[in-house]
Amino acid sequence: MNLGYVFESGNAVLVATFLLLIGMSVVSWYVIFWKCLKIRAERAHVAAFKTHYLTHQDWPKHGDIKEAEGVLRMLIDQADKTTVVAGNYEKQDRKELYGMHLAQTLDAIRAWLDRGLTLLASVGSSAPFIGLFGTVWGIYGALARIAAEGNASLNVVAGPMGEALVATAVGLFAAIPAVLAYNAFVRANRLLVQDLRHIAEQLSTYLSLDASGRKGKAADAVRLVAGK
Repeated sequence: MNLGYVFESGNAVLVATFLLLIGMSVVSWYVIFWKCLKIRAERAHVAAFKTHYLTHQDWPKHGDIKEAEGVLRMLIDQADKTTVVAGNYEKQDRKELYGMHLAQTLDAIRAWLDRGLTLLASVGSSAPFIGLFGTVWGIYGALARIAAEGNASLNVVAGPMGEALVATAVGLFAAIPAVLAYNAFVRANRLLVQDLRHIAEQLSTYLSLDASGRKGKAADAVRLVAGK
């Protein structure tokens, strides 16, 4: 397989197809590595939080809680902001208030975690067809050359045909990792958001009970969760 032949043959469409597929592959691998690092860090933060705090039944009231990190910081900050006004409401209203604000924060976290997935899905779905287009175009060029030269011998046909078929292989090379990574990240995000939702539910329940019109006590509970 000699990719240099494709660039030397002067077929602008086939060259552009190869460059596009190579660019898509490079970008998708960059996103894959970036998201692997981000999700790994967030999972570590949540795991540490669960190990140190969620083993206590009433963990928001314990004073040995360290500072939350990553996207957990967003939940804690939102709970802290909600506590400022939660004491002005009745118990049931406070729980709904916490639930609403924390649910909106979870939506923002989910949107942040989904960054890059659209690109991976686009590469996974379009790269094979782009590669197939390159193959079809390359075969068309080879047949046109055969017709012009009037020579259909194997040594004339094999080279251009083989290089044209490589376009499909390059398209699959770009698509398969993107599809596998997309599915893995979707599952990882779903599990991570599920853990965050459980933490948010406990926050909204404990803090709504702890407020009881006493803003200072509720704010202290949130500061304990945040490690402040």
